Amino acid sequence: MSKTLKQSKAVLIIAFMYRDLEVYQSALNEAIENFGSIKIVSEEYLFSHSIYYKEEMGENLKKRFLVFENMIERDYLVEAKKITDKIEKKYLDEKGGRKINIDPAILTLENFILATNKNFTHRIYLRDGVFADLTLIYKKKKGYLELDWTYADYSSEETKSFLNNVRDLFYNRLIESSPFGANWK
Repeated sequence: MSKTLKQSKAVLIIAFMYRDLEVYQSALNEAIENFGSIKIVSEEYLFSHSIYYKEEMGENLKKRFLVFENMIERDYLVEAKKITDKIEKKYLDEKGGRKINIDPAILTLENFILATNKNFTHRIYLRDGVFADLTLIYKKKKGYLELDWTYADYSSEETKSFLNNVRDLFYNRLIESSPFGANWK
């Protein structure tokens, strides 16, 4: 029989996609109020990987990742998604469309998992309408690797490189919280 082990903590990363910088700044302030201080803010980039959001949010969308200083328990991902959904709902246009898309995720030694409210074949239901989307897996000496269903922007070398750098930065803290020791490099 296997033993139940407390799992290592995770790094909270939140992706913000927006057109209006003022909306981003306001939502960013709310995220800081809810999740604490930020360790890293990625470079802003033009989101051109899909037209999925065009009808709702318009064109020329920008995206960036925020990495929070405080690590979290993995199951806190559900609460993080509920909080970011509430923040999104504060920034709707006159037609009810979002002005900002906020996607929380956790980065661990072994994977990168997005939270979503949409079910699909590869997503695992957690609770309260939130699913875990296994987006990237980590392989020794290769870093984070995409899967067949990984969104195009998360498959990009720039995003994977950024996430590998975040993992390197938090590596010692992740190991300290792991029941498995330093076998993940």
